[in-house]
Amino acid sequence: MTSERLGRASDSMLVRDDIRKLFQHSSHYLGGLLCSMALGFVSFPVLTRLFSVSEYGLIDLVQRTVLLATALAKMGLQNAALRFYDAPAFSSDRKAAEEYYSTMCFGTALTAAAATLTFVIVVAMLPNGVIATPFKLLLYLASPLIFLRGLESILWAFVRIQERTRAYNVSSVILRAGALAGIFMVLFWIERSIRGFFAGMLVAEALVVAVLLALLFKTGLLHVTRFHVTLLRSAFVFGFPLIVYELASIVLDSGDRLLVRYFLGSTALGYYSVAYNISGYIQDLILAPLNLALLPIYMNLWRNDGPERTIMFLNNGLGLFLMVAAGLFAIIAVTSRDVVIVLASLKYQPAASLIPVLVCGLLIYATHVFLCAGLIVHSRTLILAKSVFYAAVLNVVMNCVLLPRIGLQGAAIATLVSYTFCLCLMSSESSRLLPLKIGVSALSRYVAASAVTVLVVSQLAFGKPLLNLLGRGFLALVLYGGILCLTDSRPRELMATLWHKRLPRVREKIYGEIGAGAARD
Repeated sequence: MTSERLGRASDSMLVRDDIRKLFQHSSHYLGGLLCSMALGFVSFPVLTRLFSVSEYGLIDLVQRTVLLATALAKMGLQNAALRFYDAPAFSSDRKAAEEYYSTMCFGTALTAAAATLTFVIVVAMLPNGVIATPFKLLLYLASPLIFLRGLESILWAFVRIQERTRAYNVSSVILRAGALAGIFMVLFWIERSIRGFFAGMLVAEALVVAVLLALLFKTGLLHVTRFHVTLLRSAFVFGFPLIVYELASIVLDSGDRLLVRYFLGSTALGYYSVAYNISGYIQDLILAPLNLALLPIYMNLWRNDGPERTIMFLNNGLGLFLMVAAGLFAIIAVTSRDVVIVLASLKYQPAASLIPVLVCGLLIYATHVFLCAGLIVHSRTLILAKSVFYAAVLNVVMNCVLLPRIGLQGAAIATLVSYTFCLCLMSSESSRLLPLKIGVSALSRYVAASAVTVLVVSQLAFGKPLLNLLGRGFLALVLYGGILCLTDSRPRELMATLWHKRLPRVREKIYGEIGAGAARD
């Protein structure tokens, strides 16, 4: 009996260590993400004010179209890079490391070049009745981004798999700042137009790829003679279902842009693009650092410690995520109008009502990083692809039905429903392989606390939009946290843990001051 208790205590300590590692790596990624988002918050208001509503929507549509082709350019190799990386083997076998890096890098370069060429040919073959000539010209101009971003994906994957989180963050922030500087230099000094925007982006992205390639070549790990066809074939086999998954994800995420423009026009597309981009910033604030840090950790746990410890780790992480997500939704729900006015300007105010619905759908879908871990560790990537594909089809159908009837709100509702449907499909299959538990009672408390917070704080007003944004956001955070501390043990335990870590330092400081005073006396 004693040994069982010791075993459970040991498991609990290990899980806490894993959660601490997740927070540590996530905080590193979050730090870099916050810097990148700060740069985005600087550029976003400038672009929304620099371009008209319809021009901003067109810029977003071109970028989403290029994103779809970029998924083909990557061919899932950035995911295969995570799967086939073997640090112990590469540290003792230089040849194996050279084969891995050379195959992944040169293989991605080949697929990216082929995808770019195919994209240009397809656009050229489409009749003007399908794609108008001005839109075609913009797609031609933006097409080199397909090659650059395909290659860039594998270069960043190399940094990520080595868990060099600080290097990843510092490099990505510096390069993003340089990219934005290049875009604005072109816009303000050469040509203030949509063409100028994409020209500046091309120059900036090319510099990013050149820097990352130079750093990789400096390691001496890239050799054309080390290119290994068998390894590339294995990487394609692993990554192919993920290509379908990524393509379907992009359609699920971006397909509604084309439909909004078709049914409601360019101005409506501009409103929807602003609402979705703001919602995407909010989702990235949580999902991006989690996604970057979580996968390497639970894959290592699965390989080294088995399913039991992996499940414990994921269950704990999921509970914390749901608690944070409910609070974040409450803050967004009471500040959405002010966020739009402050970031995008008053002319985009119709986008405000879309944000709470979009954020709700995106946060629900964000739980897939936990709930679908079983599919990843068992390499059931085809199930992921099928689930997202079915959800993408549902999203397109719902948009076709709802947009002509209820306008832009129909696109937001379609996003919420399709993302929820996608999560249900994936998690039901994943639970058979790696069963996780959603604490229904805890989730109910989080939802109730979020609802009360929205009802109370939404009644308050502080005058100007910026004051409203800051005041309502702060009060929503305090009220949600206060309700949880009264009704749930998890936040109290977290606060107690933080206090116990701080207490020894406080004691040391107090006793040190007392000792110094006694010595003076």
